[in-house]
Amino acid sequence: MKRSSLVAILGVTLSLGVMVGLDAHVDRHSAKGTYSSYLAASQALSVALATSNQLESQLASVEKQRNVLLEASGHDAAGQVALQAELNQLEQMAGLTELVGPGITVSINYDPALPLIPGLRYVDEATQLQMVVNYLQAAGAKGIVINGQRLVTTSAIRSILSFNDVPGPFSGVIEVNDLPVKAPYVISVVGPVDNLVNTLEAESIGQQFNILDQSFIVQPFFAHDGVHLPAYDGALPNQIAQETSYLMSST
Repeated sequence: MKRSSLVAILGVTLSLGVMVGLDAHVDRHSAKGTYSSYLAASQALSVALATSNQLESQLASVEKQRNVLLEASGHDAAGQVALQAELNQLEQMAGLTELVGPGITVSINYDPALPLIPGLRYVDEATQLQMVVNYLQAAGAKGIVINGQRLVTTSAIRSILSFNDVPGPFSGVIEVNDLPVKAPYVISVVGPVDNLVNTLEAESIGQQFNILDQSFIVQPFFAHDGVHLPAYDGALPNQIAQETSYLMSST
């Protein structure tokens, strides 16, 4: 039963009670007394009706406030879901969480069947890999991994040892995220497959590696779960700063 109906019933009941009492009073008293009792009853009825209207207004106000709060709560919940989804997307793009989607893999390895052109082996391998990464990012890559190392904005690809003048398999050693990485190199990428493949082909990246007696094999994966990238598990700049500050304060 609605609250407004309940209030109305209470008002009617009160009115009937007042009228019944008035009739009984009229039977026992004079006309003057009857008039006085009737006046009192009328005043009581007016008060009861006024109280009923006041309660009705208060109930309507409370119901309105309740609806406003429920609506606000609904917007807050929807807003939280949207913000959480946006946060998850940003974390994936930043490399802080796993990323799964369509993409490609690029396998780079020494190929003895490719002729070695003297002098070209002096090209730095880290520079070559960074070139590939730059083109992939320009083609819309959402995430990149080199030999299991997820690239983030602070990632560095650099050579730490190189004997590229020696013919044969890769003899250089590079670091990705401050960890040593050796050939063969597998670059895994999540992003728009066609753009990634077309960009590498348009820039003749494969031919450039072939000249350096290195195979360059691109494998596309169009499925929604075609390529799986692990999350970056290294230290972030703020973590390094906090650890450094702690070590300095401990000495």
